[in-house]
Amino acid sequence: MANLTETAHYARKVIKFSAVGLVSIIILRFSWGIFFRWWMAVHPPPPPPPTVAFGVLLAPVFPVPAKNSISAYRLETVSGVTPDFGIQAKVFFMPSFRANVLGAELATKMANSMGFSQPPETTDEQIYVWSRSGALPGELKINLITGFFSLNTAWHQDAELVKSRAPSEQDAVRYANDFLSRLSLLPPDLETGKTRVEYLKAGAGVLLPAVSQSEANFARVHIFRADVNSWPVATEKQDEALVQVIVSSNTSAKQIIGVEYKYSPVAIDKSATYPLRSAQTAWQQLQSGEGVITQVVGGTAEAVVRNVEMAYYDSSTPQEFFQPVYVFKGDNGFKAYVPAIDPKWLSK
Repeated sequence: MANLTETAHYARKVIKFSAVGLVSIIILRFSWGIFFRWWMAVHPPPPPPPTVAFGVLLAPVFPVPAKNSISAYRLETVSGVTPDFGIQAKVFFMPSFRANVLGAELATKMANSMGFSQPPETTDEQIYVWSRSGALPGELKINLITGFFSLNTAWHQDAELVKSRAPSEQDAVRYANDFLSRLSLLPPDLETGKTRVEYLKAGAGVLLPAVSQSEANFARVHIFRADVNSWPVATEKQDEALVQVIVSSNTSAKQIIGVEYKYSPVAIDKSATYPLRSAQTAWQQLQSGEGVITQVVGGTAEAVVRNVEMAYYDSSTPQEFFQPVYVFKGDNGFKAYVPAIDPKWLSK
């Protein structure tokens, strides 16, 4: 029969081996966790197949190609190759702006809020035109289907405006946002988007670029749509937004002297995934003349591309779907677009 000394000896061994076993289990579990996370990072599970829920898409409507003499292309990115943007991307539905809501009555209320009280003229069934006299004469055109509108005023006939000094960038953005907010035309993706202020000076009835605020009379505020899925939004011209408001420093009814509003809503909650062509394939298509060159300065014969991006394309022509494109940028202001969706899912 074991005595107390032997019992204590075996008890200590049991405790010792139990402790060693417990520590080993902890170390193994910790090591396995590290290995599993590393393995998943190196070998991530493939994404589910594209849903292509919208069927075949209409290809993006790009602007008329810029005149150019380019006959050769050279890729000079930092890595020396085109980047990898994955194998699929989301496409979003774009409902008609206010096709069933705007109507003549709502358009009239919108015009009245901008000081246009007279009945409109109609150029066709969807374009209404208002005119006003008074302190700042002007003309307002509203498209009842798309919700696009333009406001032009006779600012050049107002001696006070012609001699005024342009507001600061901060004030100009605030004036533009306040104007659109009053009309309920500043949705979240515009309110949180980037802005660019362009200073203008009065010419002989026309607005000319100004170098700085000190020589400017007005400020044009470009309001861009916010990024979508961490990708930027590209417009037809690199630095021009589809929403532009020209403001003066006047605090009266003469504060807003011009507007171009070509915003179309995007239904972020209605999307489908589509397969992408690779950036390398898009680069080859650009070289073969299938891309659209939207901007280039000078008569250069070779396009040197320094940067390749993926972006969602925001067109001034209403489109049914908000889809990604490859954007090629380079020397001499070069900019070109190639659709990013696999051509099997695009129709012209």
